[in-house]
Amino acid sequence: MGEAKAIRLREGRSIALFNVEGQIYATDNQCPHMGYPLTRGAVRHGILTCDWHGRSFDLEGGGCFNYECDDLQTFPVDVRRDEIWIQVGDARYQRRDEHLRLLWEGLLSEDRWTISKAIALLLKGGVPEEEIVKMALRHLGRHIASSHGADGGGDVSRLINGLKVGRRYQDADRLMALATAARSVAGGAAERLEVVPLPGHVEWNNIDRWTRMFSQDGQAGRIERCLYSACHQGHEDKVLPLLYECAVEPHFLGFADNLLSLGYLAEVIETFGWEQSSELVCNLSAKLLGRRRGEPERFRRDAVGLMASMVPAMEAPDPSPDRVIDYDEDAFAGALVSVNIQKSFDAVSAALKAGVKLDRLITTLVLLAADRMARTPVNVDAGWGALTTELNLAASLRTALRRGGDRVAAKGLFHAAWLVFANRWLNIPVRPLAAPLGGGTLDAPNEDAGVRVILDCIASLNVRDVGRHVLEYLNAGYSGDRLLHEMGRAMLWDDTNTETLPTLRTVFEEWELCSGHPARFQLLAGLARYAADIRTNKDSGSATNTAMRFAEGKTTVDVFEG
Repeated sequence: MGEAKAIRLREGRSIALFNVEGQIYATDNQCPHMGYPLTRGAVRHGILTCDWHGRSFDLEGGGCFNYECDDLQTFPVDVRRDEIWIQVGDARYQRRDEHLRLLWEGLLSEDRWTISKAIALLLKGGVPEEEIVKMALRHLGRHIASSHGADGGGDVSRLINGLKVGRRYQDADRLMALATAARSVAGGAAERLEVVPLPGHVEWNNIDRWTRMFSQDGQAGRIERCLYSACHQGHEDKVLPLLYECAVEPHFLGFADNLLSLGYLAEVIETFGWEQSSELVCNLSAKLLGRRRGEPERFRRDAVGLMASMVPAMEAPDPSPDRVIDYDEDAFAGALVSVNIQKSFDAVSAALKAGVKLDRLITTLVLLAADRMARTPVNVDAGWGALTTELNLAASLRTALRRGGDRVAAKGLFHAAWLVFANRWLNIPVRPLAAPLGGGTLDAPNEDAGVRVILDCIASLNVRDVGRHVLEYLNAGYSGDRLLHEMGRAMLWDDTNTETLPTLRTVFEEWELCSGHPARFQLLAGLARYAADIRTNKDSGSATNTAMRFAEGKTTVDVFEG
């Protein structure tokens, strides 16, 4: 073999030329695996092998002999006397299917780099992010169906929340959100027996009745066939309300992930439609609502009976839904944190009977959770898992209200109230929710400096001061929207991003919905404390940053030298 040589085109792209026994070959100089310059590789028997990770390619056609690696782009060459002419061809993106296949391989193998690279290439090529998430969704449906139990709801959460959060950012930040979402749903996906609809025409009333019975009895497989039959017979619009009605039954007190996961599945359906979502929705919801619950401990058993006794009073609709209700929010919140389940459920029942708007009660629950996050002691276990579940469950009741109706959301309030009671071990002092947390104003000359103070606290894991600084920043009149966006970006680029995505998305949306409420600042203070306390302070962005540069056509050497 003669000398290999790299030439750079006007747009910065590097082309590799190889002289093999007098024959000139031209390829992209960027190895499709991780971008190493192929001019540093070796050619033997017409096969070009990268010198970094050993990926091998047909030098003439560019085909790769390895998994998790694109085919190499090659170019026709014409030698005219002492000149080499390279036909670069149409510069338009034409490798969508190849890169979607590459993403599929990365999802199956759980290879972080392959996933990030494939998404970066697809985005660079102008492929809509919905197409990318559809691939992840298709994989997730089979992954959960064949490899996961009811805990697969966490994967759905990270996927849909990554999509929602990513839409608020641009460029590398957006790529990071999408790559995080895709990586979090990666894993094996095996073949499984096909689910077929029940034979003949089955009336919806029977499907409804059987699904409720199988949910009560813990028969997940039978629920899945009922749901699949419902979809096959065109009853898709009735499925989610039925699932919600099953999820809010008293015997599911203590299973907060049922409501949370149903909310995320509802968003998957809204975003991608039933045709794309049916396998995931039917399988996971059957596993959630058909789970065996075991014998409840004493407090939960008493709460189940208490809620069941209160449900009949909720059957009649409010006769005057437009009247103004005198609602003592602090009394309601105080009852929820009273460590007395009778008092807590009585407060929920009384508010519903009085006709307090469900959205208003949901807002109280959201801000109560945020207030508890803003004040939880951190010298021991701060209880972030429990508190963020409180926050996300409360916010998910808005989806339950929209997709399941008033009665479902009303029952959901008892589930949220139970969760607060179940977290009674958290040592958080009781205080009026509407009372401001107080504090002065931040000692910073301007908004930019104020943002830096808070981001420095998060980066240095200074959880003791960050909440106070957030309140002082907001008291100074600086933009909460700006601060939330910058905090979210810091959270995306940390190793804990898969854990924080659901809560970050909730705070983004509730910050907008709770405008004007005196406890609104607690949303940002609680989020900042949470981010600082669980942050690993590691750079998780190397794969994403490198993938961005890879998609721009830069070799690994260009990246490091640049």
